[in-house]
Amino acid sequence: MAPRRPARMIRHHTLAYLPSPNDMRVQFINTCCGNSGQQQHSLDEGLKIFEDIVEKRMLEYESSMTDLLNMLWASHPKLTSYLERQFRTATKIVSLIRSSTEQPSIDDIVKLLCDYFKVSASNMKIHENEMRNLVFAVIGWSTMLYTVTSEAEDSDLPNVTETQFTNGPAKLPVVLVKHSCQRPVGSMLRSQGLMPIACLPAYRKSSQGLPTRLTVNSLNFCSLHWLGHVKITWVNDLSSHCEFDRHGKIKQLKLFRLPSLCAKIFLGDKDETFIDRLFKSHSCQKNCWSIPESVAKPYLAEVLLSYRLLFGQHQASRTHFVKKERGNAAWNDALDPLLYALCGQDNVYGFDGIEEYLCERGVYDADISFPHLGSRLMELADYSSSQRPTSLFEVWRDQRDPEKLLTFKAVIIIGAASVALGILQVFVGIVQIAVTIHA
Repeated sequence: MAPRRPARMIRHHTLAYLPSPNDMRVQFINTCCGNSGQQQHSLDEGLKIFEDIVEKRMLEYESSMTDLLNMLWASHPKLTSYLERQFRTATKIVSLIRSSTEQPSIDDIVKLLCDYFKVSASNMKIHENEMRNLVFAVIGWSTMLYTVTSEAEDSDLPNVTETQFTNGPAKLPVVLVKHSCQRPVGSMLRSQGLMPIACLPAYRKSSQGLPTRLTVNSLNFCSLHWLGHVKITWVNDLSSHCEFDRHGKIKQLKLFRLPSLCAKIFLGDKDETFIDRLFKSHSCQKNCWSIPESVAKPYLAEVLLSYRLLFGQHQASRTHFVKKERGNAAWNDALDPLLYALCGQDNVYGFDGIEEYLCERGVYDADISFPHLGSRLMELADYSSSQRPTSLFEVWRDQRDPEKLLTFKAVIIIGAASVALGILQVFVGIVQIAVTIHA
């Protein structure tokens, strides 16, 4: 029996050498998220959920992609598993985008993919639109920025949708992607709101009339829930994180359920990660070109910090998460352990040094601490500040203004004590009169 190849050869495989199914998944995750060079076992359980979600999304595409994968892998007839072919093809697509010197378009990636698999011109013409759909789907699978549905026959790209699994599968409104496949991928995703990158403060009016000061006392989930009747929808789409519609009938706040994926990328090696490669194509009508080397990692740090702001730094919100939201946040009964630590624990211990990067404080400046998520959080803060208690119970639990709440509680407690003392004095007086009469 031939000796097993060393694990390091996985990163340099060609069509002549194919890794095992287990190595194939590890390679996919490392290609998407970057390899930190050290073991991060604390994130393994969360990354397993990521892998399961990706597999489910790939299987939803099986009927429409099987013929294409059969054509691409025709030189390897023994490789019959759809998932193995799909994982390996997805890994190659991610590698092609990461290794490109310029920001590629989907059509550029299709051409590179055809060159790699030596697809003939006739087959390329037949399967061109399928390969476009595959590339677009793979970008969504590997970044979790968006979810794709099966392709519409008259569209250039598949539809984009969001899926929640709170009380069983339920599909939310669909957004059709109509932009040309010849546009740079990052620019195309940004134009559709699938990459929430904001211009730098010098190029934008970030506040839009809203206060940029975010305090834990006012912007915590219990205040939003008790006074504003806000409900959480846990989503699999990173681009939807912290989205909130204050004008909807149901006050719904969307939160990403898989922070381990964000942490894996954030703690990855210094080499450019896949999502970094996409985020770099920042250009707009404001001539905002002064974007730092890495955009994705600071954005992902904001995502991690937002859980602490909404839940982790506020005791009542932590308790609410543990008792009410933990089950809703799970995917197929599996909860990301990092999500529990961020939202349900006072401190984030044992997660590969994540806590030291969070830079928690009681008061945040949205432009400084949340340059990309700030507009969404400011909208939440403005909604929270506009709510007024409608009952004595709500007034008692309103913690947005600690001094006002302390004064109110003091008045109530002192007043109640005074009434109780008065009643006691009356009772004592009655007793004294009764004793005098019977004396």
